[in-house]
Amino acid sequence: MVLTRYTAHDAIDAATHLQARFATRAAHHDRTGIFAQENIDDLRRAGLLSLRISTPERPMPFTLGVVQDIVGRIAQGDASTALVMVNHYMVRAAIAHHEFGSGVFVRWMEEEQHDRLTNILLAEPDLGSASRGGLPGTVATRTAGGWVLDGRKAYVTGIPGLSWLLVRARTDEDPVRVGTFMVPATAEGIHVIENWDHIGMRASNSHEVTFTQVVLPPDAALGLHAPDTPPAGRNILMLWNTGLLGALYNGIATSALTWFGEFLKNRVPSNLGAPLATLPAMRDAVGGFAITLHMNAMLLRLYAADVTAARPLPELNAHAAVIKSRVVDAAADFTSALLGLAGNAGLSAHNPLERAHRDALCGRIHAPHGELLRRIAGQRALS
Repeated sequence: MVLTRYTAHDAIDAATHLQARFATRAAHHDRTGIFAQENIDDLRRAGLLSLRISTPERPMPFTLGVVQDIVGRIAQGDASTALVMVNHYMVRAAIAHHEFGSGVFVRWMEEEQHDRLTNILLAEPDLGSASRGGLPGTVATRTAGGWVLDGRKAYVTGIPGLSWLLVRARTDEDPVRVGTFMVPATAEGIHVIENWDHIGMRASNSHEVTFTQVVLPPDAALGLHAPDTPPAGRNILMLWNTGLLGALYNGIATSALTWFGEFLKNRVPSNLGAPLATLPAMRDAVGGFAITLHMNAMLLRLYAADVTAARPLPELNAHAAVIKSRVVDAAADFTSALLGLAGNAGLSAHNPLERAHRDALCGRIHAPHGELLRRIAGQRALS
C-alpha cells in the first residue's frame, strides 16, 4: 500500500530509528561485501521505499528536501544502503514527473510497484559514464512481438535487491533511436557479473550486468528519441540524483565527525590528564568541521527548494555543480582531515572513521566528474 498519510515527520523519525539499527550492521557488510538485504527489508516495512513524491500536479509532503533528510540519516548508519535509496528515489521522482511518459505501464510502476527497488542503468564498461556522451553499446532489436535486448551495463548499484532495471539502449533501426527500456530484474537472459570489489561502498554490490536476448513487450520502450535531440524537460532524474548524493555524502561526513567528537571526549592521554576535547586546538578544529557541515546543510536546503520551485534549468545546473564539488566531492577531504587528527585510532578497522573515509572517496567518481563540471563552468565564464 502506498503510504499517502505518512507525514514527513513520521518518515524522518522512522529513518532516524533505522539509522541506529543499520549502524550496528554496517561494519560486517563492509568487510564481507554482502548486500544488506535486511536493511532493505527494514526500509520496506517502515514504508521508506514507498513515499509518494510530490509534483506540481499532486503536492505531497515528500519533496526533494524531505527525501534528502531521510537519505542523510540512513547514510549515517550505512552509506551503501543509502546509495541504493538514492538511485531508487531519483527514478521514482522521474517517474512521478512523467519523465518516462504517462502510459499505462508507467502508471502501473508508480501505483503497484512503489516499494520495489528500481535503478537506472546508464554506464557501460566500454562507454563509461553516459554524462560524457556517446551511443550506448546496449542494443534493443525490434521484433514482431516487441523488443529483444542485448548488451552490458556497469555499476548496477543494489542489483541483488532490484526488482526493475531501467536500461538505456539504442535501437537497431535506421536511423537509430535511443531510449530507456523497463526490464524486470528476473527476466530470462540477465546475468550478474559479481566484480564489484571497491575500496568503499562495498555493500552496494554495484556489479556489472549482461543482457542476452532478453525478450521485452512493446511498451517496455520509454521515450525513444534521436540521439542528438533528447526529449525536453528530462531534468528531474539528474537534479534529484545530485541533491540526494549531496545528502548521502554529507551524512557520511556527519557520522565521521560524530565519532571523532566522542573520541576526543573519551580519549585521555596520560601526559595530558584530561580529555583531548579540552584542548583549544581540537575545539577549533571541530568548530571548523561543524561549520562546514552547517554550510553543506544550507546549500542542500537551498538547492532542494530551488528544484521544487522549478527554477530555470541553467540556474539549477549551476547550483548542482556547487553541490557536487563542494558537498559530494569534498566529503573525502573532510574525512581525510579527521583521520589526520585521530591518528592510529582513526585508521583502525575497529572504528567507523576509516570506513567513512573509504565511502567518501566514492563521491568523486559519481557523474558528472569534477573536471567536467569545471570545464563547463569555465566555458560559461569565458563565453
